[in-house]
Amino acid sequence: MRLGYPLTVKPLRPLLPLLLALGLVAPFVDKPPHIDDPNFLVLARGAALDPWRPHDILINWQGTTERAFDVLSNPPGIAWWLAPWVDAPVVVQHLVMWPWLILLAWGAARLGEALVGEAEGAAMLLLTSPILLLAAQALTPDLPLAACALAGLGGFLTAGRGAWAFALLAGCAALFRYSGICLIPLVLLMGWQRGRLISALPVILPTLGLALHDQHAYGAWHLMAMTGFQSVSDTPRELLRKGVAAVATLGGAALLPLALAHRRGWIGAALGLILGGVGVTLSAQTGVAAAATLLTCAAGGAGLASVRLSTPADRLLWCWGVGGLLFLLTLRFAAARYWLAFWAGPALATLRLRPPRGAVALACGLQAILALGLSIDDRAMARAWAEAGDRVATLGVGQLSGHWGWQHTLESHGWRSLEEDARPEGLYAVAEAPWPQEPDPTACLTPILRLTLRDTFWGPRVHSAAGGGNLHAYLVAGKPPIETYAPWTLHDEPYDVVTVYTPCEAR
Repeated sequence: MRLGYPLTVKPLRPLLPLLLALGLVAPFVDKPPHIDDPNFLVLARGAALDPWRPHDILINWQGTTERAFDVLSNPPGIAWWLAPWVDAPVVVQHLVMWPWLILLAWGAARLGEALVGEAEGAAMLLLTSPILLLAAQALTPDLPLAACALAGLGGFLTAGRGAWAFALLAGCAALFRYSGICLIPLVLLMGWQRGRLISALPVILPTLGLALHDQHAYGAWHLMAMTGFQSVSDTPRELLRKGVAAVATLGGAALLPLALAHRRGWIGAALGLILGGVGVTLSAQTGVAAAATLLTCAAGGAGLASVRLSTPADRLLWCWGVGGLLFLLTLRFAAARYWLAFWAGPALATLRLRPPRGAVALACGLQAILALGLSIDDRAMARAWAEAGDRVATLGVGQLSGHWGWQHTLESHGWRSLEEDARPEGLYAVAEAPWPQEPDPTACLTPILRLTLRDTFWGPRVHSAAGGGNLHAYLVAGKPPIETYAPWTLHDEPYDVVTVYTPCEAR
């Protein structure tokens, strides 16, 4: 018997998307806690202390120390998952997120099989998405959310009598982010389209169980408490800004414009370009920032243009993608990772346009390259804050302003966050980029150390005020804040500037 390609490589083909994704994630398992990782580690500590009431723990995340229940607008799923590992090395914490990536890969293949007729191509397109690969390097609810969504929906579409279990799995997305609740009508629509509505009903159970849990644990449903917290940017101008940012982040970091292989994609790109022009004008952008907004909005428009209403499957994907876009307008701010509950809809709709195989392969390759570049930059920024925090901690123990990984590192050295408008006592360290809370304006402070965290990577930037790009929000800290739309840009400005002060009387 001759051994060769058919017996050695072909059986591995279904695993290639997962193996590629793991290969792109593995180099970054040492990334320090970054951006929103620290608040979920605090929530996980709350779960370790009291598994039934993780949101009872205190946190300073907006300048004021308060219960996590009042400021962290996420359900407790990720806290329960990370609680056993909250004191483990960061490499271990990253590795325990990998089972979700494996589950997601399985679900992506099932969705491709059911809706596109090609499991491997769909899985490759979804698993090379930059926002997915960055979520797989984070300690946030985004990867579990996407895994529950894709595996639940894919399993429901391809399973027989056990479809109810996959409806339940899809419903579990709501245990990680409240955007997972949007999957309830989607699964019910699937059930109605396929004559198995009864099997779809378990999708409701996790949300119902969470509501009962919250009522018993806290006396209120956390989702309802967070509705007012999120509804703070609903003016016409802010809604328009969130819409532009949502389209830009879809095209710039979730799904590259594969739909340009079809005429619909070019029409969508033109409309996206017009929308980007509105954003550029609205925020008075120029230069690199304007170019980044225009290009990513055009790409996002191409992606959204792939969704159609021709067949039941098309209508399902239309509801998934367009419904997701409408949901994103209700949130407090726009961030690329928020697409992870919805981006598979436009992605699979694009494949239903039957683009050439070469175009699909090119798009997957470019997505993987972009994901690698963004990952390198994101880790460099995380390390810059961690190293700066370690350097500042050699001066002693004091108070800090700023959040994200900067806050996590200094708090691990015994520092504590300053309360908004409070007067610093002793050493006081400020990082300008991660939204620092302001001290008492009458406080007299003397700078004793200034650190510039330089960017030494030539590739794309995930956070740049001068370049007008931010993967994690649609604003960059400043006085006033800088409005952005694109999820990434090109620039070499420093990641941050850190200053350490002492009170004048302490000189």
